[in-house]
Parts: sequence; structure tokens; C-alpha cells
Amino acid sequence: MRAVQVGTSWAGLLAGPVAWAASTQANYSLVQWQCVNRIPIIPILALCFLAVAVAGGLLSWRAWQRGGASFKPERELSTERFVAMLGMMVAALFALVIVIQGAASLILDECIR
Repeated sequence: MRAVQVGTSWAGLLAGPVAWAASTQANYSLVQWQCVNRIPIIPILALCFLAVAVAGGLLSWRAWQRGGASFKPERELSTERFVAMLGMMVAALFALVIVIQGAASLILDECIR
């Protein structure tokens, strides 16, 4: 629970790319299912993966706000703050990519080959 209270500087570095990778795999896996059933599941999943990326960014932001939230006392605050800032930027970048991929599935017809 300490990670949620004070944040984790590396959360955005992990959550953003993992959410994007899972989103991309789900997009490729579910195209055929979405074509057959005509249910827009890909944009709904994009929102779920977006929430994961944003949550990682928020944990990094919280750590940055509190001066790094180091779980290892031997690390310097400047290093922890740098990692937290990098985590926020990476999470924002991958959140944008997830939004763009989800929006593309609303525009493009999944049944066209």
C-alpha cells in the first residue's frame, strides 16, 4: 500500500509500454471476432488499457511530487525524481498511442481485407 500512498517512480515506465503491448495484441486478436459479432470491443478495451497507462503515470507523478518516493535509501533524490519524470512522460506517450489505436478502430472497418 505504500506504493499507492507515496507513488512509485518507475510505475509509468512499466505500465505504459505493457498496456500498449497488451492493447496491440488484443487489437490483432479480436479483429476477426469483432467482424463476426459487430460489437466494438476494441475501443472498449482501449479505454481499459488507457486506464492502466494513466494509473502508472499517476503513480510516477505522485512519486515525483513527493521527491522521488525511493524504496531504496541508497538512491539519490535527483535520480528518483528523474525516473519519476521519465515515467510520467513514457506513460503519457503510450496512453496517446493507445487512444490513437482505439480511435482508429472506430473509423476503419474491421471486415475489410
